[in-house]
Amino acid sequence: MNIYDFDNTILKGDSSVKFIIYSFHHHPLLVMKGMFKAFLAFFKPNKKKGIIKSNLYSFVKDIPNLDNYVHNFILKNNHNIKKFYLEGQKDDDVVMSATYDFIIEPFCESLGIKNVIATKYDTKKGMLIGNHCKGEEKIKRFDQEYPNAIVENAYSDSFSDMPMFKKAKKAYLVKNDKLELLKDIK
Repeated sequence: MNIYDFDNTILKGDSSVKFIIYSFHHHPLLVMKGMFKAFLAFFKPNKKKGIIKSNLYSFVKDIPNLDNYVHNFILKNNHNIKKFYLEGQKDDDVVMSATYDFIIEPFCESLGIKNVIATKYDTKKGMLIGNHCKGEEKIKRFDQEYPNAIVENAYSDSFSDMPMFKKAKKAYLVKNDKLELLKDIK
């Protein structure tokens, strides 16, 4: 089994940023409303990155036929999948991402990836559900879904995925289209 981060690892770029830009072109007023909510959340006393990001994406609850909208977004961005992934893809690959599930799950489905762990987001209410799926949270969720799984390889563009790297027999840092084998990370 191989585990992957998604943004800047499998996908060239960040799907969250690409989604905001795509949405700004199609629904500028809704995106601006979400940006304003995120701006206000930034100044609250107990601000957290997750709450700010959750407010930013609150506009999705107002997009008609969101599933179809996300599908069209994916069609526009499927050409950004990195060649190394497509050449080495396996049926039991697991993608773990901090990006919201309503974006990552259909993106992965379009690639034939069945196993996805992502940040949960309630698109009807426009709010985060639980914790962001990053760092230790990725491994916590992975262990819940795949107890006793043996991970051969882990791939990510960031050392913030060190818990993911430590889970695997081999870990690879992905920079653009190049893979760097990391040594002595246990």
